[in-house]
Amino acid sequence: VATWDYSRVFAKLSGALAATGINILSANVFSRADGIILDTFSVVDAVTGSLVGKDRREAFHKTVTEIMMNEVNLDQLVGKAPKAAPLYLSLEDEKIEVKIEFENETAENRTIIDIDTEDRLGLLYVIATALAELKLDLSVAKISTERGAAFDSFYVMEADGGKILGKERQR
Repeated sequence: VATWDYSRVFAKLSGALAATGINILSANVFSRADGIILDTFSVVDAVTGSLVGKDRREAFHKTVTEIMMNEVNLDQLVGKAPKAAPLYLSLEDEKIEVKIEFENETAENRTIIDIDTEDRLGLLYVIATALAELKLDLSVAKISTERGAAFDSFYVMEADGGKILGKERQR
């Protein structure tokens, strides 16, 4: 997807995919200095685990158009998403714990937030919405999943252009 950058665009795209039963396996998000974003998603049908068929592709196109035009409530659509089989089948009810780390050394003017957790349909929408609600500017995202685990990295900065340095703010 190539479009102008604006508030919550990544969350809206992620939500539209989830709402139409499309699971994101990986994604690369890049914001250019001229205000254009380039988002690439690798996806599968959330119900079957196979390639996304014509019906789901058409549903995604219709849904993303309605979302971008603010004609539908995205939270309600995601809540009504087709039910998917669990992406992670644990042994003896083991769980993948949520791990969130903040790294402020690598990027010159961005904080890198690394999130490792159990994957599920709509997870990226939930994370992207939380980042937007915290008024964080997302410039790069690297999303990957493996065997039901999500390994996501987000390059963000505060609205004033600074890194996320305070422990309370990180909490």
